[in-house]
Amino acid sequence: MSLRDQLLRALPFNATELDLLIWSAPLRYKTYYIKKRQPGLFREVSQPTPEVKLLQRWLVANVLSNFPVHTSAKAYKRGTGLIENVQPHVQHRFLLKVDFENFFPSIKADHFIRFASDAGIDDLDSNLMKQVLFKRTKGTGSLALAIGAPSSPHLSNLMLHSLDCALALTASRENIAYTRYADDLSFSTSTPGVLSEFEKKLPLIIRENCDIPLKLNAEKTIHASKKSGRRITGLTITPQGTISVGLEQKKLLRSQIHRFSKNELNAESIQSLTGYIAYLASIEPAHLVRLARYYGIDVMRALYPPISDLLV
Repeated sequence: MSLRDQLLRALPFNATELDLLIWSAPLRYKTYYIKKRQPGLFREVSQPTPEVKLLQRWLVANVLSNFPVHTSAKAYKRGTGLIENVQPHVQHRFLLKVDFENFFPSIKADHFIRFASDAGIDDLDSNLMKQVLFKRTKGTGSLALAIGAPSSPHLSNLMLHSLDCALALTASRENIAYTRYADDLSFSTSTPGVLSEFEKKLPLIIRENCDIPLKLNAEKTIHASKKSGRRITGLTITPQGTISVGLEQKKLLRSQIHRFSKNELNAESIQSLTGYIAYLASIEPAHLVRLARYYGIDVMRALYPPISDLLV
């Protein structure tokens, strides 16, 4: 059965509606801009319409999920997250972090068509998927992955599988740990000087194992060590070899909890605070216990009801 027929069976569209939706999908996006940390710079985010999101999510669940994602890719995978991205590097002394420029927009529909052909996907099906999964770019008219589409993260992991294999294999031969969280690549070792030499090899490894023209952002390349402090995807590796959200975040958290205890936070701030505490519970549950002992169990239970389980 063709992919189009499967969509007709599974989703609430008739043939005319589905064909029109597929044809117009690359144009059905609302674009807005979010400030980056660097002054004057913005990140373009494009949200597809609900109908296109429905198609994209169905394709991820029923088609794309059948293809392998490398174990080194830690983002957008069920049961895997930030802490799993940091864990392989905890026991190593030296860290190299590199970053891809314009990651999602660099992945074009033409790259997907080649990926689909290699994966044995029928031409008609791959062309349908191309229409649904990629956004038309203003100016050039080319189709590229959009930041904001629910299918972009998973699809990017699939299309970088060969590169992840090559990087992981090359790194392991030199006793280097490798993980990738979206466009953030991390390498670590305990042998001095190895990462500087490995960094020089990266452009060639990328060119030889990925037909997507990915470029490393030299301005974001970081070498770190136990002495200088190691941070990966927002988490800190302490000198003792534990994973932490870091002192600055803890200070800010204490300030917000204090304000909450004095009824000084609005509903939006409280929602943000409870979300961060739930995140902290997955990273440093022991710190939540310390906060409960300092501010009192009633205050912390109001923000995070499962705190009682941590105090048993």
